[in-house]
Amino acid sequence: MTLSEFSIKRPIFVTMLTLVVLVLGFISLSRLPIDLMPDITYPTLNVSTSYPNTAPEEMEQIITRPIEEALSSVPGVEEIFSVSSQGSSSVRVMFSWGTNLDEAANDIRERIDRIIGRFPEEVQRPTLRKFDPAQMPILFIGLLSDLDPIQVRKIIDEQIAYRLERVPGVASVDVWGGLEREIQVNLFPDKV
Repeated sequence: MTLSEFSIKRPIFVTMLTLVVLVLGFISLSRLPIDLMPDITYPTLNVSTSYPNTAPEEMEQIITRPIEEALSSVPGVEEIFSVSSQGSSSVRVMFSWGTNLDEAANDIRERIDRIIGRFPEEVQRPTLRKFDPAQMPILFIGLLSDLDPIQVRKIIDEQIAYRLERVPGVASVDVWGGLEREIQVNLFPDKV
């Protein structure tokens, strides 16, 4: 007996089977989560360190290289990638798949605690974060204007960013670039 013969001879059974499949499909669809990125734990940890007013070359020598050397012996490390920029250092440590990231994070904290005493006092304590692509920005907005750069930054901070943060579903708004108003006080050392 072929499938078509079976369907013609037993239409009620085929109809009920189709309804069961449809109901199960609707139930599955209603429970299906909606995410921008799938829930995958990447075996990557990021160590960020801030040392204000330091050139990238100095950041590399004083902060980045010692951290890289300390973390290279952590078990399971496959690759270390780092970026040193003005006043900040970022070291990304990639582990082999299947590595327990909680244990790896503890190992990294221990290694950083061993070398942190060698850093200058102004260096802020390194922060350790798991790499989560779902936390990455999904939108970048650029703004150009004929206005004074300080005015543009003020408008963005006080009006645009504030309104975007209030939109439902927006976790945070970060403003980069532009110029911020600052007051410089220069003292005459001989008169102090």
